[in-house]
Amino acid sequence: MVYQEWSEVTLTKRLSEQESYFSMSEFLESYYWASRDDDLGSLLGSVTLWSDDGELFDQAIAEDWHAFFSDVSNENHTVFESFQAVKQFVNEYLPDIAATTPVSGSLTYNIRIICEMTESQRNQEPVWQNWVAAVNWITNPNVVPVNESPFLKTGQSLPNPKEKGFRQNQFPIAKVLPAPRPEIPMGPSLEKVNLTQSYYAFVKFLQHYYQVSDDSELGNFLQQNRAISENNEEYRYWKGKFSRCSGNKKLLDILKAFLMVRDYFEIEFPDNALHTHPVRKLSCNLWKAAYLPHSQRIQTEVWQNWLTAVHQVIE
Repeated sequence: MVYQEWSEVTLTKRLSEQESYFSMSEFLESYYWASRDDDLGSLLGSVTLWSDDGELFDQAIAEDWHAFFSDVSNENHTVFESFQAVKQFVNEYLPDIAATTPVSGSLTYNIRIICEMTESQRNQEPVWQNWVAAVNWITNPNVVPVNESPFLKTGQSLPNPKEKGFRQNQFPIAKVLPAPRPEIPMGPSLEKVNLTQSYYAFVKFLQHYYQVSDDSELGNFLQQNRAISENNEEYRYWKGKFSRCSGNKKLLDILKAFLMVRDYFEIEFPDNALHTHPVRKLSCNLWKAAYLPHSQRIQTEVWQNWLTAVHQVIE
């Protein structure tokens, strides 16, 4: 998207679905041009690519955004509500896993953390400030959106040599990159499981949440994937992940296996409107538990249920 001019708006502004999308596009682009982050660049190739009829070229992106926006509220959004929709979007497309590039992963981490903050806390956060600036840019009545991707025409989004940190006729490049996501705290040496035990513990863990929620998404997954078989694509993925996490050894620490579950949810069951509420809640709780010091992690419900599943399988 290409925009002209800029002015301030207040946080009481209500955003339409389209205004929220354009704001997100500029927000993400500002970090791409500040870092040339590969994952952001790949995603923006779809986010900013428009067809001749003025529709997004990637209809899956358009449909997902509509689902995320509507899940937060069916009415026009506050600035914070639109940010919550952005959280769902990055949860889907920029998961917080080791394979995600540093800037993208850190951006997702920061967006999630900011959504948990009070208003006074988030107002101090550079990522939030940049989001507000993007919204101000888009909602300026003098800004005229042009449905052209900056990736399509040479020079449209190259840095302006006369003014460092700005793209010509564009929302400014992010002045501060997202704070790096922290390392996941590890714990003391814990009991170990083999590949078969780890997968069955994963299944037992999910079965517990299915039993207490009767959730259709978990039920369908378990029906299709509870058995260990080379014909089971999810088991083959788990087997490869186990091999990488264990360093091709036969046994893996149960904390590392727990983090495999967390990564699986980041990829397959992210916290957004494309998934059921029980799955979303579990995904969020796994993510939060992963970043806790181990002394606090072991007190969480998800860790206790994981430990129970492990012991059921071992015994």
